[in-house]
Amino acid sequence: MQSLDAIAAQGNNVLCTLFYGKWPNFFILWNDEPKNPEDMATFFRKHPLLFNFICWIIYAQFVYIYNLPKISYVDYSHILFLCLLYSIIFYSNFFLLKFIESRKINIGIAILLVISTFFILAALGYVCIYGILPLFGAKLYYEDVPFKLSLYLRNILSPYIKYASYAIIVYFILKWFANLAYKRRMEKAHYEMEREKFEYEQAFLRAQVNPHFLHNSLNFIYTEALSLSKSLAESIYLLSMMMRYSLDNAVKGKQLVPVHKELEYLEIYLEINRRRFGKGKNIVFEFEGDRYLHSIPPLSFITLVENAFKYGDLSVPLYPLQIKIVVNRDKIYFYSSNKKRISKTLDTSGSHIGLKNVERRLRGAFKDKARLRRTEDNEIYTVELFIDFSADTNKLP
Repeated sequence: MQSLDAIAAQGNNVLCTLFYGKWPNFFILWNDEPKNPEDMATFFRKHPLLFNFICWIIYAQFVYIYNLPKISYVDYSHILFLCLLYSIIFYSNFFLLKFIESRKINIGIAILLVISTFFILAALGYVCIYGILPLFGAKLYYEDVPFKLSLYLRNILSPYIKYASYAIIVYFILKWFANLAYKRRMEKAHYEMEREKFEYEQAFLRAQVNPHFLHNSLNFIYTEALSLSKSLAESIYLLSMMMRYSLDNAVKGKQLVPVHKELEYLEIYLEINRRRFGKGKNIVFEFEGDRYLHSIPPLSFITLVENAFKYGDLSVPLYPLQIKIVVNRDKIYFYSSNKKRISKTLDTSGSHIGLKNVERRLRGAFKDKARLRRTEDNEIYTVELFIDFSADTNKLP
């Protein structure tokens, strides 16, 4: 035998499930049922038809309760049919407002559309009230009163004005909320941009001391290494140039550098890795076009190639690191392809951060004209960068 406390606890669980947990399955049959007020708001935004249907059902219930004491016999089905007609008036005027605003129609044509909508709905109402609804046993008119067009128009004018006014009020309330939400999104985006800018500036300030010290130390080591090994000294000099390029662009915050400057240091970066790995890395580099035509965000090409060295397997001659860059008057095209390194412990999260950073800087410099595309299969990883300077950005591959 269960105790009274256990039975009460089970009863409370049932009530919580009904009223505070999932919605009853006989009412909503979707998998994303709301479980709290925040989820409920999101749910109804995803299912606006359901939300509008529930609102009209609730409104019909209020109309029925309001009219019940006034009329000795109120048929609930008649109330539903009337609310159906009212909803047609409401939505017709609501979407008419959207159409007028989106097309920027002048006031004269707008008034003509409103009047035309009234007469069209009046004709549809006549067909429904005197033709369709009586077939279902719903008569919303007095049988002993003869039909008069003027009387009919006067009778429907009042509810038409009422529900058209509701549509106007709801339309402008929703528009006000949409504008408010847009302003909040813009303020949040501006705040995030300022915060990121501040963090980058602080990071640059913190990073100035060590890179400067390292760069000056490399210059000193270079002069000392000249007497020992010319090859060693050249490698140190190349590394020093790369450090200077990275440091200058980080500290000065340059938005764009000439393509020929980026290519110059990309070639230095490739030469450093050739000296570092010797024949252990297979690299194929190809350039076409005019390197003096355009500018790009600094370290863009170098970051894309650096990911291949970090996370790619370049030791197989059949699968070298293939780099192709094309620059002409209408576009900049970058292509990089490498064999993926097979390792269960390989962490590629850093590559996503670097690529996202490049993508953000490209978007800031070129907006929709720049597109970074990454593709991969079981063996090959490919990165392509398209910057289209032509007028039609839809031609991007």
